[in-house]
Amino acid sequence: MLVLLIILLLSIDVAHTLQCITNCSIGNFRFGEPISIPDGQCQQRKSKSDCTMSLQFRYDQYTYNAQFDTIVLPADFIYITSGPYLSYSINYECSKQTDCVLTYAQNRINEMTRRTYDANRIYGELAPFIHNSTRKGPIQCYNMRNEIIECLASEGCFLDYDQRAKKVRSRECKTYGTPTVSMYDGKSYSSFDVSCNRNLCNDDETFEQIKTIFVNNGLTDDNGRRIAAGTKEMASIFLILLPFISIIVSYF
Repeated sequence: MLVLLIILLLSIDVAHTLQCITNCSIGNFRFGEPISIPDGQCQQRKSKSDCTMSLQFRYDQYTYNAQFDTIVLPADFIYITSGPYLSYSINYECSKQTDCVLTYAQNRINEMTRRTYDANRIYGELAPFIHNSTRKGPIQCYNMRNEIIECLASEGCFLDYDQRAKKVRSRECKTYGTPTVSMYDGKSYSSFDVSCNRNLCNDDETFEQIKTIFVNNGLTDDNGRRIAAGTKEMASIFLILLPFISIIVSYF
């Protein structure tokens, strides 16, 4: 009897394996347009205990796209730069059923496309803190000891803030492309990054101003973390196993 129950418990994990869509991208869809997989696309499947997908919303274009894969870490990622460009990406995983990511996707798309992020206004509020359009030559920035250092003409100021530990992870000069602000909030890693080309723009005061702009525009909460719904939805294996656990306990 005991051997039979153990075999049954071990078989539950096998039975819970899902056939996940993988290696497929669809879009761009306009805001208000439901997600759909065109006929003949997304045929590749892979057996996994959970299925994953990524959604990217472009609030400067009012479009979104989706990517199905089996190697995605749950996270939210906001990226803002000149243009203006404002994207909000969501990586999601679930293990309820094979098409649980599609159910989640449509619900999340409905919620995210109702958000009224104004890319022009948000970047317009950020620009005075991160962008100097007339800059030529070297720039002054802060380092980790809050000392003023001189950076090369090809570099800008950079700040990486650890939102879990609530401390600066990196403050330095870095090769510069465009002024950007980004927020990554994952399962085990979170960061708030600023890349700017104004003198001394990677100081604590500027960072607090940028965080306030994110909060005031509903991009993050007061702690700089995502406001979005959870990025992981799991079937409760404990509830599935509970009757069998009870039987084993009573057996002894």
